[in-house]
Amino acid sequence: MSMDSVISSRSGADYRSFRQITRDRLLFEMLRSTKKSSKSAWKVLIMDKLTVKIMSFSCKMADVMEEGVSLVEDLYMRRQPLPLMDAIYFIQPTKENIRIFMSDMSGKIPLYKKYVSCAFTCLCMLYHFQV
Repeated sequence: MSMDSVISSRSGADYRSFRQITRDRLLFEMLRSTKKSSKSAWKVLIMDKLTVKIMSFSCKMADVMEEGVSLVEDLYMRRQPLPLMDAIYFIQPTKENIRIFMSDMSGKIPLYKKYVSCAFTCLCMLYHFQV
């Protein structure tokens, strides 16, 4: 008998692991929610080092691709402009990350299409944007 079924049978309620809850929130609340707003079939997912670990722990690449992500890129690496693709940023709200994000958005030639979504790992305060 698995630990999941033991906990489920003891409490009488459905038990979902932390990994499953995280997976559902990332796939359905972050990635799938952008599917409705975006006209582009495929998107770029840009992440920092911590969010790569979170995503790797929670989801399979096939799950991410099923939600319309065709390319995953590192926030800190130099990235080629992809003006035909929409972007989703999944990052920590640190000064450096926000500086890079703002730099990506403020260039004369945008890195990505008009539609960009940004999800943070935690609550983001206004002072984070005073870069």
